[in-house]
Amino acid sequence: MTSLAVIVPLYNDIGSIEPFFERAKAVLSSLGVDWRLVFVNDASSDGSLERIEALRQIDGRVKVISLSRNFGYHAVLLAGLSLVECDRYAMIDIDCEDPPELFTEFHRAIEGGADIAYGVRSNRDEATAITFFRRIFYYLNRSIADSEIVVWMSEFAMMTRQVRDTILRPQTTYVFLRAEIAYAGFMRVGIQYRRARRLSGRTHYSFFSMSRFAVSGFLASSTFPLRLILYIAVLAGLAFPFVVLLFGLSPGAAVALAAVATFYYALFALSTIALYLARTYKNGVARPVFIVDRSRTHL
Repeated sequence: MTSLAVIVPLYNDIGSIEPFFERAKAVLSSLGVDWRLVFVNDASSDGSLERIEALRQIDGRVKVISLSRNFGYHAVLLAGLSLVECDRYAMIDIDCEDPPELFTEFHRAIEGGADIAYGVRSNRDEATAITFFRRIFYYLNRSIADSEIVVWMSEFAMMTRQVRDTILRPQTTYVFLRAEIAYAGFMRVGIQYRRARRLSGRTHYSFFSMSRFAVSGFLASSTFPLRLILYIAVLAGLAFPFVVLLFGLSPGAAVALAAVATFYYALFALSTIALYLARTYKNGVARPVFIVDRSRTHL
């Protein structure tokens, strides 16, 4: 029988555990696969781990991986994908904004020959400003990416073992799984759905953390910002004489304009290079993306 591991990030989500488990269990039991729910505890402090342990005593298909501290969302997913051996893998958040019932469609797509089935999020109930900036992120990222980017794709997906092995191959300390999934290629099927409200609690994403996430997405999928430094230098060098002539600038004014432009150009260039250099440095140090607490891990 085909085995399926469902990776579920867990961080202070105690109110969502049991409702999610009941919905996911009902769906997965209808698929005709040997399934297991792998909760990856990212150092929860609200009793979430103890609640999962209680579920594990009731149903042996509940597994738990505990990390030694809070490593963040993508590290959690990477831990789950790395430590479990199955034929197929799925990823879903525990708050049920992404409905577990969509696993039926994902499974049907995989059975039909797809390598990846993923949810395509339509508009959801959130602030207009967040929706606007989310759209800007997706379309800008697709425009500057070095390889294909799948717009509106999230980590809510099901994939074959072949895809899982491929996206785990890059050795980077800056994990951005949706970029790795898009880069991997293979046969993909996107399934539209509308995100629901959280079952309980509040989101762990603030506007600041979402901004950091967006920057990580750009850096993980594109070297365009580095090339932009060159493009700006060339355009500025060509345009500067025409600007001086067009506005009839005196030699002193032209020198002042050149000095100001050079300052801001250097600020932009050095900041951009510093971001990429920092990533290169941390990849060179190669600290682990996650550390497992073996005493609280049960697979």
